[in-house]
Amino acid sequence: MRRFIPAAAALLFPAAALAQTAATPPILSEAEEIALARSAAPAEVTDEATILVLREGRYQTAAEGSNGVTCMVSRSLPLSIEPICYDPEASRGILPMEIRRVELRLSGLSLEEVDSRIVEAIGNGEFALPQRPAMAYMLSAGQILYSDAETSVGAFVPHIHLYMPYATAEQFGGLGGGPPAAPA
Repeated sequence: MRRFIPAAAALLFPAAALAQTAATPPILSEAEEIALARSAAPAEVTDEATILVLREGRYQTAAEGSNGVTCMVSRSLPLSIEPICYDPEASRGILPMEIRRVELRLSGLSLEEVDSRIVEAIGNGEFALPQRPAMAYMLSAGQILYSDAETSVGAFVPHIHLYMPYATAEQFGGLGGGPPAAPA
């Protein structure tokens, strides 16, 4: 997969380049946002996926799918563009949290306040964690990431997310509990 050059974003998504100002999310046309959301995973996954688009700080369904997969352009920080597709289990368990996270962040809340609200919502049962392993695709070359200081940091390599909230360190050979102890 070829690497995305962030400066090319203006060529690929001209509406975003014209509409973006400090701390204002890039405004993509619906066609641009749908195409970018679908770019997060192979066509075999996205052809029948539900596609969400961001409009006025909230996500709306632009295309209803039939395979349980949901794709969107996430914005963990207002200026970032992060195409992602959630498998059916992640669509049920992770996607609602991600939508809330983005919408709260775009409303002006700090990352700490957003995280606090998400944790509270999990604790009170508003959000349910996946009941089995779940995944999300982030394979798009159109990803653009920014830091908290609104500085472009480029793009991350294409990757997938695995969600296993009930996994134990033992299931991974004892990994996850910090670095292994030095041999005696």
